[in-house]
Amino acid sequence: MIDRKKIKKLECDVIVVGSGGSGSSAAQAVAESGLNVIVISKDPLASSDTKICEGVMTVREAGDEDDSEEELANNIKLAGGDLPDKKITEAFAKDSKAAYNRLREHGLRPSINKKRNTPKTLAIAMGGHNRSRSVGHKNSGLSFGHVNWDTIIKFKNIEYFEDCWFLDVVKDTSNSTIVGGIAYDASNGQLLSINAKAIIIAAGGLSTLFFPKTDTMRGNTGDSYAIGIRAGAALVDMEQIQFLPFCLTSPPSYEGLLAGEPATGSFLGVLRDRNNKVILDSVYLRTRAECSEAIMKAVADGRGSPNGGAFLDMTANKKAKRSGKFFMEYLKTALPTAYNNARQALGKEAGKAEVSWEVRPSAHYMMGGIKVDEFGRALSYDKETEKANNIKGFYAAGQAMGGLFGSNRLGSTSLTEVAVFGYRAGKDAAEYAKQNKNKIEDNHFEIHYEKFFQLFNNNGKFKAYNLKIDLQRKSWEYIGAARRKKDLLSMQSYLAELEEKLKGILVKPDMYWNQQLIEKIELKNMILSAKAVTLASLNRDFSLGGHVRLDGKRKKIFSKPFSTLIFTDAFSKLKVAIIERERTNLKIVLKYKINELYRLYNAKFIRILPDFLKDRIIENKYKKILGSKAKSIELQAGSLEAAPAEINR
Repeated sequence: MIDRKKIKKLECDVIVVGSGGSGSSAAQAVAESGLNVIVISKDPLASSDTKICEGVMTVREAGDEDDSEEELANNIKLAGGDLPDKKITEAFAKDSKAAYNRLREHGLRPSINKKRNTPKTLAIAMGGHNRSRSVGHKNSGLSFGHVNWDTIIKFKNIEYFEDCWFLDVVKDTSNSTIVGGIAYDASNGQLLSINAKAIIIAAGGLSTLFFPKTDTMRGNTGDSYAIGIRAGAALVDMEQIQFLPFCLTSPPSYEGLLAGEPATGSFLGVLRDRNNKVILDSVYLRTRAECSEAIMKAVADGRGSPNGGAFLDMTANKKAKRSGKFFMEYLKTALPTAYNNARQALGKEAGKAEVSWEVRPSAHYMMGGIKVDEFGRALSYDKETEKANNIKGFYAAGQAMGGLFGSNRLGSTSLTEVAVFGYRAGKDAAEYAKQNKNKIEDNHFEIHYEKFFQLFNNNGKFKAYNLKIDLQRKSWEYIGAARRKKDLLSMQSYLAELEEKLKGILVKPDMYWNQQLIEKIELKNMILSAKAVTLASLNRDFSLGGHVRLDGKRKKIFSKPFSTLIFTDAFSKLKVAIIERERTNLKIVLKYKINELYRLYNAKFIRILPDFLKDRIIENKYKKILGSKAKSIELQAGSLEAAPAEINR
């Protein structure tokens, strides 16, 4: 029964779901156009993955002058196994500098390369980049979190609701146009009914499916994809989840947290199995996907570490006579938050790189998502015509959208993605809202009111919280960092049973901060997202990027690339289609692969040189990386060596 006293009706031009990097950028773009925005955030304002990240952002041409739009777009597309959408990668490359400058206007402060008067980049290109373009920031993600918060509160035409769960979009009777949305305002005990001409979904990823094996915020419960699929949007490449390779396995309070990037391994770092055998060398040149795959294959072969991972061995870097002292400064400052996690969790010896670190992949970033075009417009899929169609007034940005990264995301690109496509979606949504003069009828909302109040169940026997924990365990086991067909089929059966239990979940009829209700809402979204991941994974029977099939081979370099597409049929059942992707020109592919091999073999050559010569070469590399810091390290080391002589005297 609908309790209309508990329904609050609102109206705006555009609803933005999420207040992190993409949500704040979207809200800014709409507000700048003079329209009214309502931001719905289930966490405190701007408390998103953006706020807890390492704070490193891809900015084209920040490091290398020969870093063109074409070079960056090709780097993303090739690293992503040719799955990325060409128009979307080109938009990313084109807008990265402008997006970064907008953040600086709102208070983001990078260190400056005084010689070039550009933001200072990390000296070693991060995770798969072929140019130096990753810009670090002193206070890591906090710097970005403050910018996002400031962006939202400064506009008078932005209204925001915290502790508020967006439930679903509302469409007109023709089921083709967005007319608003509904949300559960937990702090005020109300159901919000919001008339709006456009909605932008910027609600993050699904990594909480794998908790505690994740380094992300708990709010990543797949809301974006569940809301999208229920609204008729298609989901692309849902099997492609990025697992950060170097995350902590213990103690429990640190499990899943980031310990480092491939670049952390530096010039002599390797990955070892439990038998001390090297399973991957030159880790600093590898992609995140390569490192994760090496670890999980060792685990599957029974050669994993005690906690189901492998050992990141950086001791050779530390032991080097001349370059060792520089390595420690590099380790501490390259990714300071990650280093502090490792030092605190693993102890003093590990903090000094005197022993190996036990690491394991953790769910980090969703590379698939709602199928969109380069302006963030959400697309449906027509099986009969095999065409994608625009859902009028519906947009997605950030982790909610797919099509940019394909099978592998280069390090430091996420902060650029959210800033670029949040703003693009916001601008386009504002233009659409201005042109849309249709009057919104209240009767479109009635069915959604009914569905909401049907969530309450005084006689339920299941607890959503317990079912959620069980789902998280099963997700890691069956659709985690390494997959098999038999496990995927088991996951499908398990999810079907779990979905039946949704009807029997206990939810008391309270509106104020009803945790039972919140758990049920999130569990429902997690199940739907997990179903999409499982179905997509079954339809890619070989390993590619973030999708590792232990029972399949790796994709061959010259095979035809394709993306998986999840959509609903007329009976709201999930279906899958395969869409072919454009293969990159052979000359570009060969150039990319030759450059990749050259870097790897150059690293191998340095490692086999006599120690004294190898040490000199690496010392010079560190001096270039550390700049003026290198001189102070040398002076400090010299004073320490001189100290015993002073005492003897």
